[in-house]
Amino acid sequence: MVGEVYLSDNSGNRTPGHPHFSDPVPISGVTLNPGKGTVAQMTVVGGQIYVVTTVGAFNGVWFFSITGVCTAAANIEWVCPHGNTIIIKIPQGVTILHYYLDDIVTGKAYVRTLKPEN
Repeated sequence: MVGEVYLSDNSGNRTPGHPHFSDPVPISGVTLNPGKGTVAQMTVVGGQIYVVTTVGAFNGVWFFSITGVCTAAANIEWVCPHGNTIIIKIPQGVTILHYYLDDIVTGKAYVRTLKPEN
C-alpha cells in the first residue's frame, strides 16, 4: 500500500501543494479594494480557509489580521506582497478579518473560499 503525501500548515490543516493550485468554491470571490492607507475589514467564517491573491502596483504590501486593526505590528498575522497568493485559515469563533494596504500604492486583492478537504 502506498502512503498518502500531503502538505499542511503550522496548525496541521491540509493545504494545496501551492496556493496557486487551490480549489475555490464557485461564486465565493470577494474583491478587496480599500485604497491607499485605508484600514478595512471583511466578514469571514471561523474554521474556513481562504485563498487571497493580490494584484496592483509593484512593491506594495497587504497586511491581514484576526486580532485587531493591522496598522499595529503586533496584530499582523499574514503579510502578502502584490502579485502573490496566500492561504489564510480562520480560527473557530473568529468572524472578522482586518486588512490594510500600505499607503504608498494602490491595488486589489481577491479572496476566495477554499473547498473543504474530502
